Amino acid sequence: MSFINGPVFNRVIVPLSLVSSVCGGILLLRETKGGKKCPNTNRVDGKVVVITGANSGIGKETAKEVAKRGATVILGCRHMGKCEDAAVEIRRLSENKHVVCRFLNLADLNSVKEFAETIQKELPHIDVLVNNAGVLKPRPPKTTFKTDDGFERQFGVNHLGHFLLTNLLLEKLTNGEEPGRVINITSDAYKQGSIDLENIDKSDVEGEERLNQLYYQSKLANVLFTDSLNRRSKSEYNEKLVSNCIHPGIVDTNISQYSTVPFYVAPMYSLFKPFKLLTAMKTPLQGAQTSIHLATDPSLTHKSGWYYSDCESIAPTCDLCDGDLADQLWKKCEEWTDLAERRNKIKPKNQNNIATSDVKKISQKQTSS
Repeated sequence: MSFINGPVFNRVIVPLSLVSSVCGGILLLRETKGGKKCPNTNRVDGKVVVITGANSGIGKETAKEVAKRGATVILGCRHMGKCEDAAVEIRRLSENKHVVCRFLNLADLNSVKEFAETIQKELPHIDVLVNNAGVLKPRPPKTTFKTDDGFERQFGVNHLGHFLLTNLLLEKLTNGEEPGRVINITSDAYKQGSIDLENIDKSDVEGEERLNQLYYQSKLANVLFTDSLNRRSKSEYNEKLVSNCIHPGIVDTNISQYSTVPFYVAPMYSLFKPFKLLTAMKTPLQGAQTSIHLATDPSLTHKSGWYYSDCESIAPTCDLCDGDLADQLWKKCEEWTDLAERRNKIKPKNQNNIATSDVKKISQKQTSS
């Protein structure tokens, strides 16, 4: 009997070959569906990049890549233990010790103010702000429906917290030789969104549909904010700021960690999850390519007010949203965040900036502690 017709070949070799072929095909499919890679490999030595929600997912991969390229990176996170673990990993993989953790809870506007105040004191300038952190359909008992300030959590974290943070850091983003870059992570779900400024909680909708609509609303707010920021840069900041937003695709992140799956969906969700991770979703690294591109490409220094996907500019934000609604939302957000009062509170009486080199010393102390 030949080996090919023997029991070992039929029972071991053939199944292993089949499994290997299937796995290889799945991995190839995932690579094919993963979108374009960042088209540049430019160094960003001396640049300062602030990233929210940077202890996992897209934020972590973005932080890792810009650190590899020489940037000083500030990780703004709520879970400091996870943030420190991520920072240790990023420093090791990037061989860059200039990665610093700072506490930031976007569901608490006072925390946002304190974070911005710390950054104002420590940094003379910020080159890039990546508004990355977000939540998806949060429910009790994992979290509360409202933020600490009483706003619906998806709107509060995905938009309002970032609105306040960006405005409080505008001085540092606009005082450099080149325009500061603001990168807002949104989603093509914005297309399904609507905003009623008199009913921001969407109290007229119930159940799962309400959670969906609230998420869509927060992503539309990201696009409106990008458009408003772009126009205000031209009128108020002498074009010293560029603002763009990104649809990263469907990415395997923990954005839904505070979401609970309805009991009647749980069995199907558990069965589908392995296939979803292998085929339908991008990896966090794949999802981060566009934010890396916008943070590092020198050809985009003055390109502002665009919606990006897969490292390509898709359309100007002014073509995607209502400019009047964007202005109305901005004014409402100024009221909801007490922007003028909080901005005045963090203005230092005596400017005592810490140079970037001193930020690097801080990161070195964290590494050795």
